[in-house]
Amino acid sequence: MTARAGQRSPERENARLRAELRRLRGVLARERKEHRGRIALFDRAISTNDLRQVGEDMYRHFFREFGVCRGDITILSDYDERAFYDVTGLDPKAPPPSGAGLQKLAERHREYLDGLVEEQIFIGYTRGEEAEVRASGLVEKSLLECMLVRKPRIVNDVFAELTPAEQKEARAQKTRAWVNLVVLHPDNGKLMAKMHMSFGTRKKYTAARLAAELGPFENLLRRRILHTRDFKRVKYLSECDNLTGFHLRPVVAGRFDHLIYSLKKKQRPDSLSLVMIDLDHFKKFNDSYGHDVGDAALKAFSGAVQASVRATDMVGRYGGEEFVALLPGTRTRDVLVILDRICARLREADCVPPEHRRAGGPDRVRFSAGVVTLTPANPKFSNFDQAVKAADDLLLHSKRTGRSRCAYLSPSGDVRTKRFA
Repeated sequence: MTARAGQRSPERENARLRAELRRLRGVLARERKEHRGRIALFDRAISTNDLRQVGEDMYRHFFREFGVCRGDITILSDYDERAFYDVTGLDPKAPPPSGAGLQKLAERHREYLDGLVEEQIFIGYTRGEEAEVRASGLVEKSLLECMLVRKPRIVNDVFAELTPAEQKEARAQKTRAWVNLVVLHPDNGKLMAKMHMSFGTRKKYTAARLAAELGPFENLLRRRILHTRDFKRVKYLSECDNLTGFHLRPVVAGRFDHLIYSLKKKQRPDSLSLVMIDLDHFKKFNDSYGHDVGDAALKAFSGAVQASVRATDMVGRYGGEEFVALLPGTRTRDVLVILDRICARLREADCVPPEHRRAGGPDRVRFSAGVVTLTPANPKFSNFDQAVKAADDLLLHSKRTGRSRCAYLSPSGDVRTKRFA
């Protein structure tokens, strides 16, 4: 019996259904893989405390979802809109400037932004193109446009909506449509981040559609910034002295253990100097001027030290007015140069206000120090406490021989001192 015309044989229909089932299984497998990848990506975004560590992956995923060909995200810290208006002289109630006025304001805005950029990630640009964008002021300009009107700037067709000069910029950026928007703090409305997204085709975005589509990502970005800042704040409070900003003793001890292990394994650094520092006659500051001036003296000392040491060095507050410094990769002669630098800065520091000065009271902060230097050939000490004890003995020698000086060991093992100017 033959099948009627127009009807498929059971074999052909089964083959078609099997092919369709295979196709659907493939689609489902791809969707599951993408879903697992998306979950893993956002798990990392939630768990990390480093904005850049996962930022680029997360932003690339987001840009792929929305068909963005290139863009950038700038995360700012401590952006104060009132300070910006004070610096630039702009009236917040006046209409936003445009054209040349906006460009001139963007140049002043760039000066204000120096030091406020916490992270800046470019996606889809070559290094040369990224350098051009940074030099052109487009980031500052687009941020200003959003900030002044407090809403996104949406351009669905650059050749229909922009001026000839702006169209020229768009051609250089290879974009047909773009969106700029800012992320604000949920409590105080301060600027937290700014996003720029360029598209290769025209769009039909409205403010409502943009808010609906970007809302989840914007909330995730906002939460990541707040979480990271909270983590950094808690980490700082748990590891650093609140008054001086120096690390606490356990943190310095842990760092010493790591450095001494590398030293004994003949890895970098090839030397390690440990310095014990004690402020001379510090009790007189508190007795003569009060604890407020004493705290100011400690802050002045902290500022002088932090301006004199390197980023790889670590300084800790060991006691009330006693401090310990770890200087990897330095020999004794290098440490003496650093200590002289600290003394020079302290001479220039005005720790005692004129109205508080009195006869017999100290006029500035002075200190004594003891230095021990360890090398792979002569590590000397196996733990932090032993090294501190040796440096502290040299510090006491400095105190006994007149203060305001540093004691250290010569290559032959003799104790020598260097008086500070």
